[in-house]
Amino acid sequence: MAYGLPEGAKALADSLNASRGASKELSNSIEGIQRDGLDVAQQKAQERLRLKREAEVKKQLAIHKALAEYKNRKLISEEEFKLKTEFIRKYGAKDWEEVLKIKNELERLEKLEKQQFDEDLKKVRYVQFWCFLAAAWIAWYLTWGIKE
Repeated sequence: MAYGLPEGAKALADSLNASRGASKELSNSIEGIQRDGLDVAQQKAQERLRLKREAEVKKQLAIHKALAEYKNRKLISEEEFKLKTEFIRKYGAKDWEEVLKIKNELERLEKLEKQQFDEDLKKVRYVQFWCFLAAAWIAWYLTWGIKE
């Protein structure tokens, strides 16, 4: 019976050593996971900060663009007013009304041309879609559809 006690003690010691080793590995694994989680959290915080800065820059750019557009429109408006007063002084208000009619007609024609272009583009895209679909079907048929 004395012979079994040292072997039992040795088996218990080996088991404890194995448990301690597994415990260390588990602790290392948990620490690694915690480091990974910290890295992910830091990356997300940096990404949020970057996005915030980009939004601020875009906002500033939008303000600058709006100011430039305002100045441009203001300049055009002032130029139109100046042209109008000079034209009326030289030719009269009745002729100015004729100029406005011509302007409106030109704007209407430009709008009509854009609509026609958009319709033509839509038709071309429709035809392209069917051509691509037919080409895909032919490629499929030639590759997998012919079975002898």
